[in-house]
Amino acid sequence: MLRVSKGEFQQVKGGKQIERDFVVIQSDSMRYPIGIFKTQNSNYLASLMQCTHRGCELNIGGGIFNCPCHGSEFDRSGRVLEGPAEENLKSFETTADNENIYVHGS
Repeated sequence: MLRVSKGEFQQVKGGKQIERDFVVIQSDSMRYPIGIFKTQNSNYLASLMQCTHRGCELNIGGGIFNCPCHGSEFDRSGRVLEGPAEENLKSFETTADNENIYVHGS
């Protein structure tokens, strides 16, 4: 299990605090990072950032995961939006308390 501070979804720019909708974390036990998106109802979605097509590391942009190798795209919950990938991303269960987000099974 990984623990992420909810404070990582906050950043300060020009003296103003801005709410971020995603963070990327790296686990010592995994080769690829995990992308965590905050949903509108303050839940969290966590997916392994490894493309299911050929295993390239994914990028996050425009609220989706995208593969720089062959163009596959995945939504925030890890579902395939655009191929050539045919399988969804590996996703993880998350829970949260007042201060932290917990990523289970990582």
